[in-house]
Amino acid sequence: MKIRSRWLTKVAAFSAVAVCRLLFWTCRKKFVGETLERGMHPSVDDEYFVLCVWHDALLLPTFAAPRWLRKRCCCLVSQHQDGSYLADAMAWMDYTTVRGSTKRGGVEALRQLVNDTAGKHIIVTPDGPRGPRRKLKHGAAFVAAQTGRRLLPGAFVVNRGWRIPGSWTDLLVPMPFTTVYIMTGEPISIPEGISRAELGDYVMAAQQAMDVLNAEADRMVNGQQPPEVIRHAKAA
Repeated sequence: MKIRSRWLTKVAAFSAVAVCRLLFWTCRKKFVGETLERGMHPSVDDEYFVLCVWHDALLLPTFAAPRWLRKRCCCLVSQHQDGSYLADAMAWMDYTTVRGSTKRGGVEALRQLVNDTAGKHIIVTPDGPRGPRRKLKHGAAFVAAQTGRRLLPGAFVVNRGWRIPGSWTDLLVPMPFTTVYIMTGEPISIPEGISRAELGDYVMAAQQAMDVLNAEADRMVNGQQPPEVIRHAKAA
């Protein structure tokens, strides 16, 4: 059953944030990647990126990032009901949000991303809001081209975690006292004003970069094996 009351939505978001903050407080965080390590220093005036996060891993960078970095990030959140929970939760975490997707509110969302995100990284889930799982759509590359930011592949894994099934993807949740790995790859420059066909080539390149980086992340956390993940049965 969906919660339609805005007040109840905010209460649910606040409660979820409180629980996740406590959970992530127990976890060790490791940041891997030259671009990310350089940008982890608040005194450095570095460039800003469009960071790609697969939908199933969204929880990890959201709560692992330090507060000063969260204040420098803007998240693109869909206008679906699930997006309302996420937008409220992001607000509690000091993130800026823009509501919209390729199907709803996309034009206005793009206008805000271009005009109102100076001095901020833009975080997108390029396989959302309805999948297919881990298949990168054109939106992230288009936002990068229009805002003049480079596209930054991301991979987010844990040593031990749960996989909570959803309607089209699952959600990775770390177990208490595990290690969370935040990884970034080589940024991808996308020229402004390119054709849709040319943009498709960059989408393919970004998809390959995300696949390779996530495979490397899986191998890194546990030798040649993916991280230990326990799948929970879907609630009735």
